[in-house]
Amino acid sequence: MKKRTSSIINIILKWLAIFPIVAIIIGTFPSCKGKAKPSGISSVEAAPPPPAPPSPLPYNVTNGDTVWYRVDEFPVFPGGKDALSGYIAKTFIYPEAAKKKKIQGRVVVGFILTTGCKVVDAKIVTGIDPDCDNEALRVVSSLPHFEKPAFVNGRPVAYHFTLPVHYTLH
Repeated sequence: MKKRTSSIINIILKWLAIFPIVAIIIGTFPSCKGKAKPSGISSVEAAPPPPAPPSPLPYNVTNGDTVWYRVDEFPVFPGGKDALSGYIAKTFIYPEAAKKKKIQGRVVVGFILTTGCKVVDAKIVTGIDPDCDNEALRVVSSLPHFEKPAFVNGRPVAYHFTLPVHYTLH
């Protein structure tokens, strides 16, 4: 028992002897916190972030024709925006299959309105169901000629139009 107690005391004394030496070593060297530079990088500052990419062109050229996405004057539907919404509501038929599946949502149709105010190249941008998508395409493709085309710098231009068609069950 005496041997065991003396060995524990010897271990404690050894640690107590080492402790001041470790404290002196730690206190002698200054802290590197906030002063160290990352390895591999010299004193030169980091490069600034790259510049923002240029904004996309306000038009696209397809088959030799320029189609504008941003215009000075928007095209005008006969009777205005309310008449356009009314035409869609009047012409629109909710597909029976979509009613049975209780499908609701929004289909976005993109099309080109020519300088002659005619709707061409109607395509689904965002769809929800094939039946709903086809009905939205049918309605948009049946739109009558607009009263006035889009204008850029006072000239009539072809305009890429997007039109949402909402499906809501009552």
